[in-house]
Amino acid sequence: MFDALLAQDAITRPKEVRGDIELGPAGTALFPRLGINIEALQRERRRFAFACPDWTERRPHLGGGLGAALWATLVEKGWVVKQQGTRAVIVTDRGKQELQDQFDIQVQVQEETV
Repeated sequence: MFDALLAQDAITRPKEVRGDIELGPAGTALFPRLGINIEALQRERRRFAFACPDWTERRPHLGGGLGAALWATLVEKGWVVKQQGTRAVIVTDRGKQELQDQFDIQVQVQEETV
Protein backbone atom coordinates (compact mmCIF):
# COMPACT_ATOMS: atom_id res chain seq x y z
CA MET A 1 0.00 0.00 0.00
CA PHE A 2 2.82 2.40 0.91
CA ASP A 3 4.51 1.89 -2.48
CA ALA A 4 1.20 2.33 -4.30
CA LEU A 5 0.51 5.61 -2.50
CA LEU A 6 4.00 6.84 -3.44
CA ALA A 7 3.56 5.73 -7.06
CA GLN A 8 0.25 7.60 -7.30
CA ASP A 9 1.78 10.76 -5.76
CA ALA A 10 -0.72 10.54 -2.90
CA ILE A 11 2.13 10.85 -0.38
CA THR A 12 5.71 12.10 -0.52
CA ARG A 13 8.79 9.95 0.03
CA PRO A 14 10.25 10.43 3.53
CA LYS A 15 13.75 11.84 3.79
CA GLU A 16 14.72 9.40 6.57
CA VAL A 17 13.70 5.97 7.90
CA ARG A 18 11.03 7.28 10.30
CA GLY A 19 10.62 10.56 8.46
CA ASP A 20 7.53 12.66 8.12
CA ILE A 21 5.33 12.23 5.07
CA GLU A 22 3.36 14.99 3.41
CA LEU A 23 0.39 14.68 1.10
CA GLY A 24 1.38 14.47 -2.52
CA PRO A 25 -0.50 16.22 -5.33
CA ALA A 26 -2.96 13.30 -5.71
CA GLY A 27 -3.46 12.82 -1.96
CA THR A 28 -5.76 15.79 -1.51
CA ALA A 29 -8.31 14.06 -3.77
CA LEU A 30 -7.62 10.38 -3.07
CA PHE A 31 -8.01 10.31 0.71
CA PRO A 32 -11.25 12.35 0.85
CA ARG A 33 -12.66 10.14 -1.94
CA LEU A 34 -12.14 7.23 0.46
CA GLY A 35 -13.94 9.16 3.21
CA ILE A 36 -10.83 10.27 5.12
CA ASN A 37 -11.02 13.82 6.51
CA ILE A 38 -7.50 15.16 5.98
CA GLU A 39 -8.13 18.51 7.68
CA ALA A 40 -9.37 16.82 10.85
CA LEU A 41 -6.33 14.52 10.93
CA GLN A 42 -3.95 17.45 10.52
CA ARG A 43 -5.54 19.21 13.53
CA GLU A 44 -5.01 16.22 15.84
CA ARG A 45 -2.15 16.15 18.33
CA ARG A 46 -1.09 12.81 16.87
CA ARG A 47 1.65 12.89 14.26
CA PHE A 48 -0.07 13.23 10.88
CA ALA A 49 1.92 10.76 8.76
CA PHE A 50 5.34 9.15 8.82
CA ALA A 51 7.23 6.18 7.45
CA CYS A 52 7.10 3.42 10.03
CA PRO A 53 9.62 0.62 9.45
CA ASP A 54 8.07 -2.83 9.38
CA TRP A 55 10.93 -5.08 10.41
CA THR A 56 9.24 -8.33 9.35
CA GLU A 57 8.64 -7.12 5.79
CA ARG A 58 11.73 -4.88 5.68
CA ARG A 59 9.59 -2.14 4.14
CA PRO A 60 7.93 0.97 5.51
CA HIS A 61 4.24 1.29 6.17
CA LEU A 62 2.18 4.43 6.67
CA GLY A 63 2.20 5.43 10.33
CA GLY A 64 0.45 8.21 12.20
CA GLY A 65 -3.10 9.47 12.00
CA LEU A 66 -3.28 9.06 8.23
CA GLY A 67 -2.16 5.43 8.39
CA ALA A 68 -4.65 4.67 11.17
CA ALA A 69 -7.46 6.38 9.25
CA LEU A 70 -6.60 4.46 6.09
CA TRP A 71 -6.60 1.14 8.01
CA ALA A 72 -9.94 1.97 9.65
CA THR A 73 -11.40 2.87 6.26
CA LEU A 74 -10.25 -0.38 4.65
CA VAL A 75 -11.78 -2.36 7.52
CA GLU A 76 -15.01 -0.32 7.51
CA LYS A 77 -15.44 -0.82 3.76
CA GLY A 78 -14.93 -4.57 4.22
CA TRP A 79 -11.84 -4.67 2.02
CA VAL A 80 -9.68 -6.23 4.74
CA VAL A 81 -10.28 -8.15 7.95
CA LYS A 82 -7.82 -8.95 10.71
CA GLN A 83 -7.21 -12.64 11.24
CA GLN A 84 -8.03 -13.24 14.88
CA GLY A 85 -5.17 -14.12 17.16
CA THR A 86 -2.51 -12.99 14.67
CA ARG A 87 -1.15 -9.87 13.01
CA ALA A 88 -2.20 -11.26 9.64
CA VAL A 89 -4.65 -9.43 7.41
CA ILE A 90 -7.07 -11.12 5.04
CA VAL A 91 -7.98 -9.20 1.91
CA THR A 92 -11.57 -9.94 0.96
CA ASP A 93 -12.65 -10.62 -2.62
CA ARG A 94 -14.19 -7.15 -2.74
CA GLY A 95 -10.99 -5.75 -1.29
CA LYS A 96 -8.89 -7.42 -3.97
CA GLN A 97 -11.00 -5.78 -6.65
CA GLU A 98 -11.07 -2.36 -4.96
CA LEU A 99 -7.33 -2.36 -4.24
CA GLN A 100 -6.74 -3.15 -7.91
CA ASP A 101 -9.17 -0.46 -9.08
CA GLN A 102 -8.23 2.28 -6.59
CA PHE A 103 -4.51 1.71 -6.09
CA ASP A 104 -3.37 -0.61 -8.89
CA ILE A 105 -2.43 -3.22 -6.28
CA GLN A 106 -2.52 -6.84 -7.39
CA VAL A 107 -3.10 -9.01 -4.30
CA GLN A 108 -1.16 -12.27 -4.42
CA VAL A 109 -3.04 -15.33 -3.21
CA GLN A 110 -0.95 -17.38 -0.77
CA GLU A 111 -1.47 -21.09 -0.43
CA GLU A 112 -2.20 -22.30 3.08
CA THR A 113 -0.10 -25.14 4.42
CA VAL A 114 -1.40 -27.74 6.82
